[in-house]
Amino acid sequence: MNNMKIYLVIILLCLLASCTRVYVPYTLQLQEEYNLTDEEVMQLQFYVSDKVMLEREIIDVDKKVSKEHRLKKVEDKLVDQVVFRSLTPGIAVELLPYMLRVAFEDQGYLTFKSEGEPENYYYFKSDRYGDEIKEKVVSYCTWFQRIEDEIFSNGLVTYNVNEYWVFFPETRPHLLVDEESLEKIKEQRRIVKGLRQNK
Repeated sequence: MNNMKIYLVIILLCLLASCTRVYVPYTLQLQEEYNLTDEEVMQLQFYVSDKVMLEREIIDVDKKVSKEHRLKKVEDKLVDQVVFRSLTPGIAVELLPYMLRVAFEDQGYLTFKSEGEPENYYYFKSDRYGDEIKEKVVSYCTWFQRIEDEIFSNGLVTYNVNEYWVFFPETRPHLLVDEESLEKIKEQRRIVKGLRQNK
């Protein structure tokens, strides 16, 4: 009887292990290793590695906040907040040299850039940053720093025609790809029925 329980536990663990997704960082090296074409890159299932949060102050609430975004009131300000949690799935909508634009919802996209070396990750980067933006961020987000000390701002980004402040944990968010979607592309390439001579 005990042996039967042990076998059932082993079978259950094997089933759980087979259901676990494996995520790998997307790099130029991975693209070359799998010899991915632009069309195949557009078919991959991407994920963001870490939480990214976009915020902007709202003046006209009824007209400017979509249903998917959170609206919160902080120190008499209304803030439109767009949150991309770790492992939020997305699809590539544009592929440029050393840059991918990935959509995580119907409208808008985030831009991920590589430094150009084969092993470099595709990191999320703001559209605009630098000393001038840092000063604006400090004046804007003092209330936010008091609430969540582990988050800091990384400039400004245009998302779905609106300008947002960017906040994310100290680990830089980068693109991950589902290993299963890479394997599907390999399988699509391998399936060849062949031709036979008529006798």
